[in-house]
Amino acid sequence: MKRRAIIEIICSLLAILFVYTGLTKLFNYSEFRFQLGRSPFVQPIAGLISDTLPAFELIVVLLLTIRYTRLVGLYASFFLMVLFTGYIWAMLHYSYYVPCSCGGILEELTWNDHLLLNSAYTVLSFIGIVLQAKENSVRSEVGVNVNTTTYGTNSLLQ
Repeated sequence: MKRRAIIEIICSLLAILFVYTGLTKLFNYSEFRFQLGRSPFVQPIAGLISDTLPAFELIVVLLLTIRYTRLVGLYASFFLMVLFTGYIWAMLHYSYYVPCSCGGILEELTWNDHLLLNSAYTVLSFIGIVLQAKENSVRSEVGVNVNTTTYGTNSLLQ
C-alpha cells in the first residue's frame, strides 16, 4: 500500500513537470525553437527537437497516468531526465554560450539550479521504475496464483 502511494506521488510529480514543460514549449514555440537553434550542441537538430519534444513530453504524461503503461512512462521519464541532465551538465562544462530555452518559472532558475532539479527528477524516476517493477511483479505473482488455482493455467495473463 505504501509502495503504491509513493509510485502515485512520483508519477504525479513527473506528470506535473512534463505537462508544464511540454505546454510551455508549445505556447512559446518560436522562442523555444530559436533558443534551441542557438545551442552549440543541438543546433543541427534543433528543428527536429522543437517539433517532437513537446509532444513526447505530453505522451509521457499519458503513459504515467495509465496504470498499465506506467512502467513504460517511468522509463521514458528516466530517459528524458538523463538526457536533459546530461545536456545541462555538458552546457555548463563545455559550452561557450548557454542559451535558455525554458519558459515560465523554470526560466528563473540558474543552470546549476536546473542541474540539481533535473538530477532530483532523474533519481525520482529511477525510484519509480524500481517500485513500479516490484509492484508489477507482485501483481503478476498474485494473478498467476489466482489463475492457477481457479483455472489450472495462467492463460488470463497471456
